[in-house]
Amino acid sequence: MSNRQLLVSKIENGIVIDHIPAGKAFQVLKLLKLPSDAKTLTAQNVDSGSMDSKDLIKIEGTYLTSSEIDIIAFVAPKSSLNIIEDWEVKEKRIVELPDEIGSVFNCPNKLCPTNQEYSVPNTKFRVEKGEQLEETKLHCTYCGSITYYGTIEEKIQKEDFRIERRGLVSKEKIEQVFLDALLKGGALRLPPSPDQPFILKSGRPSPYFVNLGALTDGESLAKVKWAFASYIALLMEEGKIPEFDYIFGPSYKGITLAALTTEGLNELYGMDLRYMYDRKEAKEYGDLSTDRVLVGASYFKPGQRILVVDDTITTGITKVETIEKLRILGDHEVVGLVIGVDRQERLGDTENIEELGAVEYLEKELNLKVHSLQNIQTIYGLIKDSVSEEMRKLWLDYYSKFGIAELE
Repeated sequence: MSNRQLLVSKIENGIVIDHIPAGKAFQVLKLLKLPSDAKTLTAQNVDSGSMDSKDLIKIEGTYLTSSEIDIIAFVAPKSSLNIIEDWEVKEKRIVELPDEIGSVFNCPNKLCPTNQEYSVPNTKFRVEKGEQLEETKLHCTYCGSITYYGTIEEKIQKEDFRIERRGLVSKEKIEQVFLDALLKGGALRLPPSPDQPFILKSGRPSPYFVNLGALTDGESLAKVKWAFASYIALLMEEGKIPEFDYIFGPSYKGITLAALTTEGLNELYGMDLRYMYDRKEAKEYGDLSTDRVLVGASYFKPGQRILVVDDTITTGITKVETIEKLRILGDHEVVGLVIGVDRQERLGDTENIEELGAVEYLEKELNLKVHSLQNIQTIYGLIKDSVSEEMRKLWLDYYSKFGIAELE
């Protein structure tokens, strides 16, 4: 294949960054902080009709852009970003300097409250654009200090320069990392034999049990933190979840998830949020003026938005109880529910089985949008060949009675 053929060959899914100033492609790649397994093609000094010469980057895979790609404009202004799906250009936009940029550069004022040790920059800069890129200035909105373009360029060119947020995240990568944590960490459990199924809270005899509480090692927790935080950031980028102020984790397993997700969103995406969780029993000792039922609620302000995270969903009953408990807060908005695994089951218990699925009920009746990192249909497809014929029959019989998804 000739070089010309290679440069113009199409990709099925991914992004193409075109019209990069000659010699800047590898600097752009560094800013994107791609995952190690991303397939890329970089071309330098390519003939261009609109420029003397240009660089070009193609990235295979269904990677979706985040707002942090604005940083590219400080290296390659006026480059074009093409999002490819099914061989066609789904979206095309010109990379331009943003009006504001946050959580990337440190404020030059050492006394600025945004310069906190052991955390990502919590800065927000107003971008003053000049006629030339070199005339760009950043104005700290906290203390007013100015960062000139020469300083910005020096920081970007340093070998240790890092953008804590990922510029590119893929749903497939998130699903893969989370599933890997489930399987390797032992969070997906099968009964010792087909005649000893797990009995759920609803009374249903389940052929499996999802227990994120089993993930107690550092590697598994790191994967869960990355997966939940990245998935939520992706949902926000796609406009499926609005900005919010709190993450709520129902006790008990939701507590760890809420803490990990809050930390992950700060560490990876610079989002400074709080989390809260509920007590199984109201506190009856000590300071009863705050946190009596909802721990962390003392910081809550009327009208704030809350995102609920939890490990799994079966019949949806506990999620309804969670929404009811949050009414204690008064004026608030629940912007969505993010769960690790959707069991894809119908409402009810062992004997009373409704047509409506748990997720469908929450979305229709409570207007609560549900998002899941994984579902049981996908998981069964991956493990079915590794279990006995009797165990497979247990799964199939269970879902023919209780499921909204067909297992194959």
